[in-house]
Amino acid sequence: MSNVDTIRVQTVLVTGAGSGIGRAIALALARAGHHVYASLRDVRGKNRDVAAELAQTAAQENIRLSPLELDVLSEVGCRAAVDHVLAIHGRLDVVVNNAGMLMQGITEAFSVEQVARIVDTNALSWLRVNQAALPAMRRQGAGVLMCR
Repeated sequence: MSNVDTIRVQTVLVTGAGSGIGRAIALALARAGHHVYASLRDVRGKNRDVAAELAQTAAQENIRLSPLELDVLSEVGCRAAVDHVLAIHGRLDVVVNNAGMLMQGITEAFSVEQVARIVDTNALSWLRVNQAALPAMRRQGAGVLMCR
């Protein structure tokens, strides 16, 4: 009996899954047999190639990994992403809040608006995602929220 046979398959949402740790987490969980939604912003625009690459990896490896549009700075976008997962699976077991932005350069080179967006992404975005996911997890009577 393999580990996949003994562990219940989880439905997982990973934010910031386009690169780095988020991508590694999404791939590892999908390869372990879970249904994983690898979320990133602008999947039809700027991140179209990243989303296509994730979908191609899923097809090649026969894993359940789906790119998902989610802008963690948008409350409506967070709700829409969670609603999409719920419409397909009827549940959301795990949320990995990984989305983040790196600030590189000298501080005075950034506008107040740019710094505010970075702080919002790194320090507040998890709250929007969790607020979208928590009602479903409460109805289920279980769920795991993780923040980086």
